[in-house]
Amino acid sequence: MHAAPDALRVESLAKRFAGGGGVVDVSMQLAAGSITGFIGVNGAGKSTTLRCILGLLTPDAGRIELFGRAADHTARRRVGFLPEERGLFPRERARDVIAFHARLKGVAKADAYRAADRLLERIGLAERRRARVGELSKGNAQRVQLLCALAHQPDLLILDEPFSGLDPIAQSEVHSLFFEFRAGGGAILFSTHSMASAESLCDRIVILARGRTVFEGRTDEAAASSPHGAVVVTPDDLGLARAAAAVGGTLAPMAARMGEAARWRVTLPQDVTHPALMRALADHAVPIFAFEPIKADLEGAFWGLASEAAPERRVA
Repeated sequence: MHAAPDALRVESLAKRFAGGGGVVDVSMQLAAGSITGFIGVNGAGKSTTLRCILGLLTPDAGRIELFGRAADHTARRRVGFLPEERGLFPRERARDVIAFHARLKGVAKADAYRAADRLLERIGLAERRRARVGELSKGNAQRVQLLCALAHQPDLLILDEPFSGLDPIAQSEVHSLFFEFRAGGGAILFSTHSMASAESLCDRIVILARGRTVFEGRTDEAAASSPHGAVVVTPDDLGLARAAAAVGGTLAPMAARMGEAARWRVTLPQDVTHPALMRALADHAVPIFAFEPIKADLEGAFWGLASEAAPERRVA
């Protein structure tokens, strides 16, 4: 019995823009029945990658396959997409707009409306099926747009920031939808800034930095790659550098300076403890606004991988 082909395979994708930005070397693969988190800072290239996969942008180089074949219009009909830019016509009724998106993918009218009713019932909005989108709360309107991506029963969901604007209850309902979709053999690729969502939902993680894939692998393997060290906020950059060097540590800035203080990631040798770093900071009279040990979790791994000066792709 042959294994099902990957739902998605991207190899050495490149897409550059005249004004700068884009991606230079993105690779990933998604198996059927899996959930993959797509993580990177703003400008890392996530949205550009998703638009290339969907055929909204033409890559400069690389290869994209959907369901074991070169990505084309026919294969993309099996994909559901939630864009980062939310936008449904406010005067359209929830049921109608879901059915409309199903019909765009070739679903018969009666089947499209049955799908809309089933999905609205599933998320507890059956009583609002005739409500206009503009009458719904922001969170409910977003849930309706997610149902638009599901209405034609796709085999692959590509979602750009699906949890933005959702309250915890709505997020929990969406999590359940994701698990049901995966259990049915579907694959999901979603971009997010929520490390907690990625860690709780995902089988695999893809991390982008400066337009390149710097990690692809299981979520637990990503978390295990967290650096040993601490996040330090201080106005004394030079003193921090001297204290870190005294214990064999290295520095990397984590964000632009806000006011007089800056946030730094201090990476330590494995045999140097956090109290040892604290003593070195005290010895160099470094004023500390905040000190937080880096946890062995996805967020710690993300900052370590995304901050590397010359990243090489890591596949686990």
